[in-house]
Amino acid sequence: MAPFNVDGHIEQRYKIISHIGSGAYGVVWCALDRQTSKLVALKKVFDAFGNQQDAQRTYREVMLLSALHHGSIIRLTNIIRSVNDADLYLAFELAETDLSTILHHNVLLPVHRQYLAYQVVKIVAYLHSRGVLHRDLKPANIFVNSDCSIKLGDFGLARCAQGQGEDVFRDLTGYVATRWYRAPELLVNSANYTTAVDIWAVGCIIYELLTSSPLFMGRSTLHQLSLIIGALGEPTTADLESLGSNEILSLMDASPAIESHPLQENLREHDPNAVDLICKLVVFSPNKRLTARGALRHPYFAPFFTEKDIEELDKAEVISLPLPDEKNFAVAEYREALYEVILRSFSSACVLPEK
Repeated sequence: MAPFNVDGHIEQRYKIISHIGSGAYGVVWCALDRQTSKLVALKKVFDAFGNQQDAQRTYREVMLLSALHHGSIIRLTNIIRSVNDADLYLAFELAETDLSTILHHNVLLPVHRQYLAYQVVKIVAYLHSRGVLHRDLKPANIFVNSDCSIKLGDFGLARCAQGQGEDVFRDLTGYVATRWYRAPELLVNSANYTTAVDIWAVGCIIYELLTSSPLFMGRSTLHQLSLIIGALGEPTTADLESLGSNEILSLMDASPAIESHPLQENLREHDPNAVDLICKLVVFSPNKRLTARGALRHPYFAPFFTEKDIEELDKAEVISLPLPDEKNFAVAEYREALYEVILRSFSSACVLPEK
């Protein structure tokens, strides 16, 4: 039995098998698609149109997943309206496990870790070439199949890189798992950040792939900043200014005593190429971080990289949403735009509730 209510018309199409997880925005089940006889991840988004911010977040996730067709991105297979017109159901292809679970069991060989890191960088480079920031990269959002191929998921916080404004990361201070992968500019509430926020997270993930342990496990924003500075050293005035936040100096003054644990010392026993790459990604100033394209060419990925990787990025077109990110629209506009997507792209597979 599902731990949350499922609309009757949903149960006609999907048989709930087990509960995968739940959070502030919804619940996810493993379900059997009765039409295709395939297992899917069925996500119920609670109150998807409850306010302007929630409606925009839901709209972004659906529209971006509909536009991003890539073998390393979880595929959205269906969108279904709820009876109450408030919730929304999303069906995704089901992956076998996630990177967080794999790292917990510590079963990967060095070549597996290297190949997984390469795939993470490659898909992030693709997103950035399409003008998309993921903004919530972490092992739990990277799904892995038995052939060691990855599928990037959870685009609930993704957005287009153009038109930066007030950011939803400001609502996530209680999400400890996300904090560990959050770049310094996000920790200090900078409103003008770039794709470099994803690069920082990628560096943290590659460190975790190497060591099977998270790099920065801060208990609070201040603690997270102190851990970062302890590993990277005291930032220069230029580094602090590059974050683009008025809060950084007061946060620095309020942060606890910083104990030095240089990043390189924690990695002395690991592949020097991997260490060099991490040290070029996990950099305090966003302007000094390697880009995803640059990371693909790093010697650590020499066994896998080909020029075709770059050629594919060059062919990618920047995504432009019909309701652009730089402007706020009414809840009803986001809802109607999504319902049009359902009718246009998922009508043959979608079971609509009776009115």
